[in-house]
Amino acid sequence: MEGKFNKGAEWRKWDLHVHTPCSVVHRYGKNDEETWERFISDLEHLPKEFAVIGVNDYLFLDGYKKLLHEQKTNKRLSNIVLYPVVEFRIEKFAGIDFGKLKRINLHVIFSNELTTDTIQSQFLNTLEQSYQLNTGEDWTRCITRESVEELGKNIKGNVPPDQITKYGSDLEEGFNNLNIKEEQIFRSLN
Repeated sequence: MEGKFNKGAEWRKWDLHVHTPCSVVHRYGKNDEETWERFISDLEHLPKEFAVIGVNDYLFLDGYKKLLHEQKTNKRLSNIVLYPVVEFRIEKFAGIDFGKLKRINLHVIFSNELTTDTIQSQFLNTLEQSYQLNTGEDWTRCITRESVEELGKNIKGNVPPDQITKYGSDLEEGFNNLNIKEEQIFRSLN
């Protein structure tokens, strides 16, 4: 056994909460090629002790898919291991001051050995939410980019015209009003 472990422990840094320019909420700028190039370049120039990045997106896997494509097809990001992370705003709130309660976010970290198709079909496609809209109609949908945009469009459709400038895109407004049931996430994971 002598000489087998002559280096001792080796520590690596992991950051499991890195949003991408595809994420519904981020602060990188536009979701365009220029922003992506800066983002990928920054990841490629991380200090050597960074070994793993959790590619974190709300509800979807778009950012993770793009970075995987860059890794596999364009031979970029060879310095880090990527893990898919999906973030959900759940129906529970937390905080000390009642007027400043915030929604709790639940993060699901998947093995990087799972394909995005498996995560999509076996987990994400099983999640749905139901609301009764101000119009009185029921809204029950599987959580997809299109359904979240539809929810946002329905919400914005009931906003007085002089207030509509205070609202974001259909996707942002749908996302801002969508809370996933925690039990449903756990049931789908099982």
